[in-house]
Amino acid sequence: MIQRSLLSTSLHRCCRQQRHQQLMSSKFSSSASDEPPEDSATIIQGPSLLTMTGVHRPSPSLFQLPGLRSLPFWTAPESAQNRKHRVAFNDPLVTTAVEYVESNYESIRSEYFASVLGQGRETDLDSGKVLKPLEPDYDVSTKGGEHADDALHSGNWDWHSYVLNGIKNEKFKERCPKTAEVIDTLEKEGLLFGTPFGFCFFSTLHGNSSIQAHSGPMNLRLRMHLPLVVPPKKDNAQSSSRPTTGIKVADQVREWHEGKAVILDDSYVHEVWNDANSPRVLLLLD
Repeated sequence: MIQRSLLSTSLHRCCRQQRHQQLMSSKFSSSASDEPPEDSATIIQGPSLLTMTGVHRPSPSLFQLPGLRSLPFWTAPESAQNRKHRVAFNDPLVTTAVEYVESNYESIRSEYFASVLGQGRETDLDSGKVLKPLEPDYDVSTKGGEHADDALHSGNWDWHSYVLNGIKNEKFKERCPKTAEVIDTLEKEGLLFGTPFGFCFFSTLHGNSSIQAHSGPMNLRLRMHLPLVVPPKKDNAQSSSRPTTGIKVADQVREWHEGKAVILDDSYVHEVWNDANSPRVLLLLD
């Protein structure tokens, strides 16, 4: 019994070795019959992520979808000479949004002055037509979310929101109907980022205030700035290493120009400052 058992074990081991040799031979055979099956994956060599280099790239704090086209700014600077395209990649959707919002600049600016600053034409307090200015509706220090960091802000930064975390403010719509109409039209055209990470508000960065370097939560959106009020440059701005009022995204610095939209990717590290003595105001939308 012992001999038969040993013989059986030896034969079994021998068979396994033969099958293994056949399998390895078939795997590494160079014959044409050894093509991979139709449902197999093909590995394509791609570029390195270059994670240890100084190249600027998106660095969102929450989520990143790889493979999306990205640039710090999607609009050319106003000072660019002989520019062929205003919008990166000549993107038709971004171009449409920029042109449409800019065409409504005067109306949006007028509504800001009337509703936020209370600078309407009516002066008779007993007429019932003089409305109390809108109050800021977002405390960046206590509300939470991507902007809530006491160390991030210096000075004063006021929000008057139409879209806050994807939710619309009907009170804003009542006081700023034209601005709301512009945003609603973008939404109907599928151009508004309407998730809980979507925002649209009058952003008032008061004088001698700043927002330190930070990045947005994801790389799925682009952000538009429509400058409504840009303070004049200080006398010493020419000798300074940065403009009086500006924004830096990655390693690129831009100034705002009233009525000229700026498109940026806020998943890059970016910072904002206003070293003037008066507020800088823009309509921000995703």
